[in-house]
Amino acid sequence: MKYTILFLSGLFIFLITGCKEKKSIEKKNLAVEENLNSDTFYQYNIWWAFVNKVFDGDLTVEKMKEYGDTGLGSFNMLDGEMVMIDGVAYQVREDGVITEGKDSDKIIYANAAFFEEESSINLTEVKDLESLKTELLQKLSSPNFFYVFKIHGTFKTMKCGGLAKQERPFDDGLDVLIPNRPVFEGENVTGTVVGFYCPDFIGNINAKGFHFHFISDDKKLGGHVMDFSFDDVLKVGIDKKTNYHFQLPDNNDFKNVGFDKEFQYKKDSIQ
Repeated sequence: MKYTILFLSGLFIFLITGCKEKKSIEKKNLAVEENLNSDTFYQYNIWWAFVNKVFDGDLTVEKMKEYGDTGLGSFNMLDGEMVMIDGVAYQVREDGVITEGKDSDKIIYANAAFFEEESSINLTEVKDLESLKTELLQKLSSPNFFYVFKIHGTFKTMKCGGLAKQERPFDDGLDVLIPNRPVFEGENVTGTVVGFYCPDFIGNINAKGFHFHFISDDKKLGGHVMDFSFDDVLKVGIDKKTNYHFQLPDNNDFKNVGFDKEFQYKKDSIQ
């Protein structure tokens, strides 16, 4: 009887301790999840691998949506640019056709975040992409944080770049593909620009500086923003992010990649 009581007492303590530990882990996981959802810049695949022909990833559109409702990137095999707005991931293929990405579709490179507008600014001197970058950099609270942008307006002209789908073996990297990318252009186009900013210290983990994608309201024009012209007051919504989280592809392509080439978006390389 004595041993039975001791055994039951020990079992009770074990169960209570286990429940407490489980609740503690659940609380920590919930805290991490809430933190990621509110103030985190999420990135899939490091930029340096992406430019060295790692074009096959394992991140699904469905999984990406857990990390944000706003984003940009590229689909597997470079089968189109990705533009995510309000939780919908659009695919801009090399022929310019735009469709909604399926939950099962896979992404090779992505920036994503839950956009919660902290501030907005009205820019009166913006006439093109370069002046937008210049004005934004002057208005940001500091160039040492990460930022997400959302801009809706009617653009006098819009020039977007696409991507041409690749097949194995991957012969060309972005240093060859980007200067020869398909280009889509439109006039008096109403739509949304989504963008991200990374400080220079990010190095080759991500594209430094500003990176913008666009999609028109009628879903007929989209892709990587190469340039635009604008004649009105441009309102820019801004969300500063102080957390940064990146995930690596878990496959042989990433395992065996050699980081031989460096490539950052530059004006003369994308126009």
